[in-house]
Amino acid sequence: MSANVETMFYVREKPWHGLGTMVQEAPTSAEALKLAGLDWTVEARDMWLNGGYEPIPGYKANVRSSDNKVLGVVSNKYRIVQNAEAFAFTDSLIGGDVHYETAGSLLDGKKIWLLAKLPDSEICGDKTETYMCFSNTHDGSGAVRVCMTPVRVVCNNTLNLALDTAQRAWSVRHVGDINTKLVEARQNLQPAPTRWQTPRSAMPGCGRFWTACSPKRTI
Repeated sequence: MSANVETMFYVREKPWHGLGTMVQEAPTSAEALKLAGLDWTVEARDMWLNGGYEPIPGYKANVRSSDNKVLGVVSNKYRIVQNAEAFAFTDSLIGGDVHYETAGSLLDGKKIWLLAKLPDSEICGDKTETYMCFSNTHDGSGAVRVCMTPVRVVCNNTLNLALDTAQRAWSVRHVGDINTKLVEARQNLQPAPTRWQTPRSAMPGCGRFWTACSPKRTI
């Protein structure tokens, strides 16, 4: 199926593909991790040639702990970000009572996402829903990415749409000191876009608008 969904959960509103586990109330991060089928870890394992007698230098296999599935082959410089760390990052960034809207595994575990709902806002008098989306890849194909988006992510296509159209976003490659880079992300991202006042003469019928506090950034 084009959704590329392996496992997921969602709150109340069923996705177009009909996959996943529905819950009535937004779960905590610990509950969301299990409901989304993301309660597994990734291990970097050595690869061998000649029947296991000769190691392949410079590369590791990222293996899922739950079923020993190889998610991808990466260099020794690759740094793993676990699924539980993704939820912990989101909890610390938003703070308080975090409401997870959707989360899941894509492409047989090679990519994961989680979507936290932020407080409703108003643009030109219209209520809008804003989310914070965290995505990560375990196969070496992409970076850790965080963005603010109005898109309700429920599949691979909507995840790509959210990431490609976000005006506020941050990403980091899987190299170097990942923990330090995640701390920097918390300093560059706020839990919601800052609301600025603008003269009505500049925007007739709309006294307020959202603006990006920090541009898209890659570390």
